Amino acid sequence: MADRRPLAYYYRAATQRDVDLRPPPIVTVDTFSNPPQSGDQPLPAAGLRVLVVEDNVSDRWYFSELLRARGYTVISCESGETAWEAFQDDPQPLILMDLMLPGIDGLELCRRIRAREAPQPVIIAITGGEETAAASQILEAGGDDFIRKPVDPTLLNVRLMIAERRIHEQGERQETADALESTTRELAKLFHNLADVFFSVDLRTGRLIQVSPASSHVFGQSPDYLLQHPEAWRRYLLPREGSGDPWQALREDPSSGPWVREYPIQREGGSTRWIRATVEVERDDAGHPIRADGVARDTTEERTARVELARRNEELDALHRLAEVSLATSSSLDDAYGQILKQVSEALGMPIVAIEHVDRERDRLVVTAARGLPGSEGTCEAPVHGSLSGEALRSRRPVIAFGTGDTRGRVSSCLDALALEFFAAFPLLGGREALGTLIIASTDPVKWNARRTALAANLATSVAAYAERLEAEEALRVNEARFRTLAGQLSQANKELESFAYSVSHDLRAPLRTMQGFAHALLQNFGDGLEPEARDYARRIIASGRQSEELISGLLEYSRLSFEQMELKPVDLDRAVDAARSQVEAYLIEAGADLTVEEGMPTVLGSHTMMVQVMANLLSNAVKFVPDGRTPKVSITTEERGDKVRVWVVDNGIGVPEGQEERIFRVFERLSEGSAHPGTGIGLAVVRRGMQRIGGDCGVEPRQPHGSAFWIEAPTEGRARWRPWARRGT
Repeated sequence: MADRRPLAYYYRAATQRDVDLRPPPIVTVDTFSNPPQSGDQPLPAAGLRVLVVEDNVSDRWYFSELLRARGYTVISCESGETAWEAFQDDPQPLILMDLMLPGIDGLELCRRIRAREAPQPVIIAITGGEETAAASQILEAGGDDFIRKPVDPTLLNVRLMIAERRIHEQGERQETADALESTTRELAKLFHNLADVFFSVDLRTGRLIQVSPASSHVFGQSPDYLLQHPEAWRRYLLPREGSGDPWQALREDPSSGPWVREYPIQREGGSTRWIRATVEVERDDAGHPIRADGVARDTTEERTARVELARRNEELDALHRLAEVSLATSSSLDDAYGQILKQVSEALGMPIVAIEHVDRERDRLVVTAARGLPGSEGTCEAPVHGSLSGEALRSRRPVIAFGTGDTRGRVSSCLDALALEFFAAFPLLGGREALGTLIIASTDPVKWNARRTALAANLATSVAAYAERLEAEEALRVNEARFRTLAGQLSQANKELESFAYSVSHDLRAPLRTMQGFAHALLQNFGDGLEPEARDYARRIIASGRQSEELISGLLEYSRLSFEQMELKPVDLDRAVDAARSQVEAYLIEAGADLTVEEGMPTVLGSHTMMVQVMANLLSNAVKFVPDGRTPKVSITTEERGDKVRVWVVDNGIGVPEGQEERIFRVFERLSEGSAHPGTGIGLAVVRRGMQRIGGDCGVEPRQPHGSAFWIEAPTEGRARWRPWARRGT
């Protein structure tokens, strides 16, 4: 919105009040970015640049203030020369100037501005002369409007609104013109650069109106030549077919849709190209055809590709049918080969096809299956060396021969009896060596080409894959039988091991207990009469028996983990650790151990009984293998690692010697052989075997300055609850 203060305020300010009326600079540019406003509406034409040319200081200041109040950016000048320089440097879209100026007057300045080719501004002249004379002079000089002094602010406001609208319309027209020019350039560029030929024909006169430059490489004729020779363009654009004129048919066709036709043309030099033309007819209000616009495209490569694709589809269909036969289960091997050779014969259109396999012991090629080959039921073979089939095997490439002279004595015996006009051998290439050859033959002359060679080679590859699959299936059957035998032997061994464990549990413990009982009786009944050395021997017998029982118990425990069927279920680690601590409570109290257990441990998959035994073994080791004079300190914590949970059992014991981290988990491997650290060497082996049964793992890491950190990993509850290694005997 404009400044709402009365316009008389500015007039009085300029004429009566104490206002600094010193001349401003020659050119003053006001980039007033935040003009005075009243209300919430934006100023009209905010930021519009306007050139004010007035030699009177008061009037120049007055006009400038009025324009700034409308949100304009004002450039003020005091003479025609400075205004002309300012306009040349930065042409303004609106000029408000006095006609009576020193030097170059307003009329001359107006004429100079109009003589430029740049976008023309809106010029409003200010004059003190007679209205009729002033209007005539301004219009002759090129001005757009004028206003007389003294300037009526309301009238000036109206003139400025008109000027703004005109400037806006000029801008829109310029944008439209620029867009039209750009589009025209793009269309012209497209018209000249596209590979397709665009053309227009006047249907009333039968004259070619226009044709794009692409005609030079599509038809071999320039646009100028086609435009000047009517008989020429008719040879390339919808030429005659027989006696009919396609252009006449196009004029008489009542349909409104496009007319599409594909046809061959003969270019200069004799080459044939295929063209697809799409033509649409433009009609007048009465429905009469007046113009035809069309596009002609060279489809030679496309047509060739379609033909080749059709041939390729036929070949793929033959290969597909052959694959279906190969995958089907036949009643016999001969039946399977018979179906395969039938498909090969039909795909190639050849009467004689056969399969030769290599007999490496005899260095012969033997026909194992044939179609259209009489006398092949008996022995039909050829030597590997000196035959066409053998040459195909050695070179691993197809061998093709035409005429009886090329095949006589160089093919299988049953084929040699025929007067062959065509013979081809394709190697059947397996994974490592050639299995044999695919034979194709005919007693009549054959037109053979590279395409049929490629198809036959592909068919030979499929036949080789089928033959190789038969061998693999036979090997699989042999391996399955061997596996069943080994599985039976393994099952028997497991049963024998279970029987052995049972024998150890019941038969070996009885003599040990008898031995310990007699030793105890000897000490109780005759201890006073025995020499000290004899009493020591008796106590050693009792200790050895107890150690043997512990060893047997450990072996039974290890055996049970190996052969007992185990079902994986969620295991609460808190409960498992509590149960393990109860089992080794006596050891903990005796050693005065300091045990710290993490609270709220997660749930894992496994066996509760097994986890209790594993944790009990780790805890007993942690308090057992501690140097004399050191209080055992043990901590149990957990760590989640993806889909597994790692449980740490950290102690301050004697540690594990470097390089022995794996050895201590083996059966009968002990960390210390001294009596100060007793044990059987089975506890950690039980830990490893138990974790393996649930798909977990275990290990140990050194801790500085002393001690060890044993760890076990178990799967989390989110994983599958069944594992094949959890089954019995694995």
